[in-house]
Amino acid sequence: MEPSKSMRDSDPFEDGLSTVNDGSRLYHVYHTMWHYDYTVTAADKRPLYYVDNSSFTPKKPDLTFHAGPDKIGPVVGVCKFLHFSRHVKLGLGDPQIVNSVEWEDLICQSYMQNKYRWQMTVPGINGMERRSFIWKRTHSVAVEGSSATMFSSRNFKLVDEQTGQIVAVFTSNAFKSMKKSGKLQITPNYGQQFDLMVLLTGLSLSSGGGGGGGGGASMALRKPHRKSRHGCLECKRRRVKCDESRPVCSNCAKRLSECEYESSSSLLWANEELNRAKSARSGSEASQPPDVTCEMTDTSGPFSQPDSVSSHSTLNLSDLELMMQWCNSTYQVLTRNDKTDVIWRFRVPEEALSYPCLMHGILALSAIQIARTRDDHQRSSYLNAAVTHQSQALASFREKLNDINDANAKAMFALSSVVVVYAFGYPRALNWDDPWMCIDELVQILVLSRGVQQVLNQATPAIRDSDWCILLRLDEYFASLPRDDLSALERLRELNTYCSTRNSTHDTDTYSIAIDYLMDMTAAGYGGLSSITVAARWAIKLKPPFVVHVRERDPLALVILAHFCALLHRLRYDWCVDQWIFRLPKAIWQVLDEYWRPYVQWAMIEVFGEDFLVENGRD
Repeated sequence: MEPSKSMRDSDPFEDGLSTVNDGSRLYHVYHTMWHYDYTVTAADKRPLYYVDNSSFTPKKPDLTFHAGPDKIGPVVGVCKFLHFSRHVKLGLGDPQIVNSVEWEDLICQSYMQNKYRWQMTVPGINGMERRSFIWKRTHSVAVEGSSATMFSSRNFKLVDEQTGQIVAVFTSNAFKSMKKSGKLQITPNYGQQFDLMVLLTGLSLSSGGGGGGGGGASMALRKPHRKSRHGCLECKRRRVKCDESRPVCSNCAKRLSECEYESSSSLLWANEELNRAKSARSGSEASQPPDVTCEMTDTSGPFSQPDSVSSHSTLNLSDLELMMQWCNSTYQVLTRNDKTDVIWRFRVPEEALSYPCLMHGILALSAIQIARTRDDHQRSSYLNAAVTHQSQALASFREKLNDINDANAKAMFALSSVVVVYAFGYPRALNWDDPWMCIDELVQILVLSRGVQQVLNQATPAIRDSDWCILLRLDEYFASLPRDDLSALERLRELNTYCSTRNSTHDTDTYSIAIDYLMDMTAAGYGGLSSITVAARWAIKLKPPFVVHVRERDPLALVILAHFCALLHRLRYDWCVDQWIFRLPKAIWQVLDEYWRPYVQWAMIEVFGEDFLVENGRD
């Protein structure tokens, strides 16, 4: 295997990389004592920034950059991971000071999450100009004097979109050091603000922002969603806003174009229809935008006024099929017994009639279950339907995250559960041969599961006092663990204690809680709890630093995750986890070295059987 090239060693014409000049800057990124916050130093190790990681603190930026060696210093930049999104909001300045922040967006450019684009105004030949930059994952280019290990997915290069040249490189330390996260080298001298923006974007990616569930549990600071996807085909082709007037929209009327709509959805926002009707009668705009929690109306219902006898053609048969799938099968992935059957099969769809976000969520989950049983052509159609419904569900879901009350608690509680199951069950088009990619995808699900904890905390009191209270009762499932399982989990506790004696910065408490909850959920599984609730509940109960430790490739975190795979294996008949039960433990086995592999042998035997150790060598 050829070593990776440093910025100085690379051919200036290869891969668009320019030769580094003497003005390049080198930054070192270190973990703090508990591996949660960061410190950024100059090349001479002089402290420049302290980065406060508040990923799981509601209403706070996920990353806050303080000038100086600690968080007492003034705030100079912030990152906000947009939850249930792959994008990140960036700010130069202190949000607490009015009109002092210059906001930018870090946008994921690919489904594989290996390209992220952002823009900034920088000095150019003719004065200040707007430039676009793209972070790309790399194993071929590294900071000068370093090498980019293939075992880390957190090596990035920053490319100037206009010139195609590499202007910065972040190289992760991976397993080389427990104290250091990585190094960043920046080539062009565009000023201190540019360097800070590179640090903001680079560290947000290195710390896990921009992943499929966002990087933290606090929710997105974004404006309410006002767009519609129901415009005519001609306006969509031209990429212009359609006013959705029927039978011919105003754009097509002006251009004398043929105006054609896709099949009308049978589920429409009731307030939106009322506003449109008022607008048509008065000739003025509707006074208020539709409320995302308004009731839905079936336009083909018994009280509608059909224009012709063939009004049945307006029925959305696809959505009806998905609802039938939910009531016949999909609901079972969330239910635990006959009592909860009634809630998920009947009460949840009833609640969804009043809350469109929940309706879209259950239809999305039904669509991905059906997709698994269809041929390639039909599978694609169902997956597209799932993505469409899920996008609409999350758009409404986000808007209500800060307004959970007794009225919408049931809908938000149910949808938060559906969102986690959707994340587990959506088929991944990944390079599963890359073990770190598999692990990183599971990390995103853990982050998402942790994120819905905020919803559950706020909704639980209302659920506890309602006819849905049975969903919160798990006590009856706990049972004694078999000797082998108990011994394996006790060995994890001993390993955690041993690590704490060897390393004063070892996060003993975080690992103890993860092991304790894993033991509880394993006991619940033996007590008869066989739904995805087991896996989701463990993920939700984790302390935030545990996810950080997995991201940072801490071996003990990976060992515990391997034991979690044994728990997943007992759920192998649930369609939403079957893609994980073999790939994930095998990926963990591949990345652990000979010292750590003996600690996961029990988990490997539980999943693969005794033959696995024979075929892969008993370490």
